[in-house]
Formats: sequence, C-alpha cells, structure tokens
Amino acid sequence: MNTKELIAAQRFAEKLAQAAGKILLQRFGKSHIKVQKGKSDFATDADLASEKFILRELKKRYPNHAILAEESGNHRDSKWQWLIDPLDGTKNFHFGLPFWCVSIALQHKGKSKVGVIFAPLTKQLFSARKGGGSYLNGKKIKVSANGKISEALILVEIPRRHTSGKRFEKDVKDFTAVLKHVKRVRAFAAAALDLCLVARGAADGYLDFSRNTKAWDVAAGSLIVKEAGGKVTDVTLPNLPKNTISILASNAKLHSSFQKLI
Repeated sequence: MNTKELIAAQRFAEKLAQAAGKILLQRFGKSHIKVQKGKSDFATDADLASEKFILRELKKRYPNHAILAEESGNHRDSKWQWLIDPLDGTKNFHFGLPFWCVSIALQHKGKSKVGVIFAPLTKQLFSARKGGGSYLNGKKIKVSANGKISEALILVEIPRRHTSGKRFEKDVKDFTAVLKHVKRVRAFAAAALDLCLVARGAADGYLDFSRNTKAWDVAAGSLIVKEAGGKVTDVTLPNLPKNTISILASNAKLHSSFQKLI
C-alpha cells in the first residue's frame, strides 16, 4: 500500500472504530457474559457484537487482508493484517467502569502502519500512521518532557498468577520496587488506553507486569506512542502463550530508567 492508500485505510479505521463505539455504548451498563475464557476471563455480548461488525466491514473493504481478532482469532493469510480488539477493557466495561475502548491496527509483515483507538465515553479518537504523527481528535499530540523518574507518573499492568510461582513472586517484587522510584502509579486495566495516555503526555510510561497482554491490545497503541515521540520495547518473556506480549512504553527520556525496573 502506498501513502495515499494508507491514509485512506487510516480514515476508514477511524470511522470503523467510532461506529463500533456506538454499538458498545448501546450495551454499556447492561452487558451479559457470553463466553467464559478462563477462571477470570470472559467475553460479553458487547465484545461479540463489536467484533462482528468490524469483521464484516473489514472483509468488505479489504477482502484480501488477513485479520487477527481477539474473540475469533485468525482470518485469511496475508502480509497485510488487521489486529482488532473490539473492546479493550472488557471487565471495566462489564462492571460499569469508564476505562475501555476500541482498538484497530493495520500491520505489514508484523509492523504497525496504522493505529486507531476510540474511547466512546470521552469521545476521544487517537490516530496514527507510520511517519505521519499521532493525533487526538485531529490535533497533534506528543509525549511528556519529564526526564526525572522521581517525578514520573506511570501506568501499569499489575502481576497476575498465570505465570509460574517463582515468576509471579519476582513480578510482584519488581512491581513493588517500582513504587519506590516513581511519584505516582495508576492501573486502569486497559492497555490500549494506557498507551494513548503516554502518547498524549498524561503519563510518562507504561510498564506491563501482568505478562498477559495480547498483540491486539498494543498493536495500535504502540504506533501511537512512537509517532508521538515516545519509545516502545518488547519485554516479552519466553514460553508464554501465542499472541501474548509484554511491552514497555515511555516518553523516551525515561526509557532506560524504566527498563531497569521491569
């Protein structure tokens, strides 16, 4: 795809995310669990409705592109692939918390070229294209200028017990140690939105101690951070399930400092 085609894909993804957001808003506060994916993981009717709509529209517009979607997995095989999280922050959504969004990314050979995230409750549309900068509702955004870790506000995914006992204990120890180095910590449990907060300069970094984030959670947000002047590093552990990824994202100035903590 050339630049003109990527711009068209970006605009299409923006409209798609906003339309999916309307579907989610109709179900906010009255969702029902439809699929139990584990002891503490599930998908709601809202997840499924949003994904069904996005898949239908993508297949009509880009029939030859591959799609990796949270609830339904892989569709087709192609060098161009859409990564879809129809509802990032499912548990927040289901329990009436405001931290959730739609995330759509277009990748070429595993590299994000377009990233769009829409938060329906706040009507915030984050959008980026490789080499084209990052925008919030049409206005260019950039990461924070803070260079002091002692003044940093960070966003985290807290440790979870799905890893081995020793790994979990180390993650808890590392997470606790972080508290001694930074000024403020927040955990919103919506990775895509967390990355947007780093991109717009509201937070200085995002550290994933959960070891349970998925590729579709961060594909769009990572590009949005990079195009806003930030830095993203893959810190995934070996032997994790397929499509599981851990990343470190920052305003770039504090990246090496954060890297020593995770």
